[in-house]
Parts: sequence; C-alpha cells; structure tokens
Amino acid sequence: MKNLFFIILILFLISCEKDDFDIDNPDVEKFVNQIKTETYSQYEKGENGENLWLLMPNFTERHIQALIDFSKDTSHIAAYPFNPISSRTPFPHGRNYCILGECLLWTVEGIRNGYGYGSLDPYLIDTSLIESERYNGLKGTDILIVRDIYNNWWSDFKDNDWITRNPLEHTSYIWF
Repeated sequence: MKNLFFIILILFLISCEKDDFDIDNPDVEKFVNQIKTETYSQYEKGENGENLWLLMPNFTERHIQALIDFSKDTSHIAAYPFNPISSRTPFPHGRNYCILGECLLWTVEGIRNGYGYGSLDPYLIDTSLIESERYNGLKGTDILIVRDIYNNWWSDFKDNDWITRNPLEHTSYIWF
C-alpha cells in the first residue's frame, strides 16, 4: 500500500507541468500556446507590482525558423507583447484583434532589425492599396503570402547577411 502511494505521488508530480516561462531562454512553441490560450503572463511590473505590459521574450536568430513555422497560424488573438513605446492602438483600423502569424513575423522582424520589435505596431499595411484602405490591416491569406516571403528570405540568407536583407524590400508590404 505504501509503495502504491509513492508511485501515484511520483506519477502526479511528473504529470504536473510547470507553467512558468523562461523569458531569457524562450520556447517558441510554449510561447505560441500561451498566447493562444491567453495564459502568457510575463509582465513588466510597476512600482507597486502591478502588471504594466507583456514582455517580449528574448528571441534570437536561433528562434527565427520556429517563429516563421508557427506564423502559418492566422488565429485572432487579443494580447501580444506590443511595443511599449507606441502610443497608438496595436490593432489596424476597424479591428480589435491581432493575427497570431502576423505578430510572429513582426517578432522575426524585430530580431532582424535588432530592436526586439518589428515596428511600433504589430501589423502590416499594403502600400499598393488606396490610402483609405491600406490601414485596415491584412487578411489571413495575405499574412500567409508574407509568411512565404519571410520563409524564402530565411532560406536564402540565414547563413549570410540576413540582418541587412529586408524581406519586404521588393514588395508593397511594410510594417506599420
């Protein structure tokens, strides 16, 4: 009976996965899952310990391929580690959500540009559209096109000058 108790206790402890997230050594899959389930909880803290904004994990070059791979997910999300210096709404006009894949590509752009954030806000605009439509944000199908652009860029330049090569240079897409 005593042995059975210890076996059950060990199995219970093994099955309990810690929900902590190591922001300095991030796991892309765990990050994406926590963003999708709204359980990502790494916050910048205020003087009184209050949550101010979500912190961007310290993603590096070694995370780029996984971020691109997961960017095929065009789920709508409500929260993401937005750029704390932006005073604008992080959503395109007429939208109250972000698209996960777009945010992950924005994170790749932040790694490439060395700032940690792809731009002030985590969405793309298509400059080929008329002015009144371009700030409405892209659709999921457009995000998949941009994902392919980033995937090709990474395949072509990951062993070279990936930092200086802007994946969107010869496109009508820009980060807002």
